[in-house]
Amino acid sequence: MDNLILIVDDAVFARNLIKKCLNSANYTHILEATTAKDAISKFTAFNPELVLLDITLPDRKDLSLLEDLLKINPDAKIVMNSAIGQDLIIADALKMGAKDFIVKPFEEKQLLNIVKNLLQNN
Repeated sequence: MDNLILIVDDAVFARNLIKKCLNSANYTHILEATTAKDAISKFTAFNPELVLLDITLPDRKDLSLLEDLLKINPDAKIVMNSAIGQDLIIADALKMGAKDFIVKPFEEKQLLNIVKNLLQNN
């Protein structure tokens, strides 16, 4: 599979867990970013087919990065993933344009189903 996926998370453990999960389903074209600034740079330069985006980063602690990425590409497929699973935050992220929201810790099958569905529905 050649789909480029950008994982945005400041936690090495979380990025490695997501990568391992994606690799198990043959998604191997993966970029990583640890800050909002790095995410914007890689998103702009590489135009990934899917972004897995954590809410809490060292330089952003809200949904503003989601908003910024969607300003760059309104059709971007962005899935929020966060340990913050409050209904209001989830609803706001989906209203803003996130395609889905995964609460950490997540089930591998749940993540892969979301990724597969979004990447197959281009």
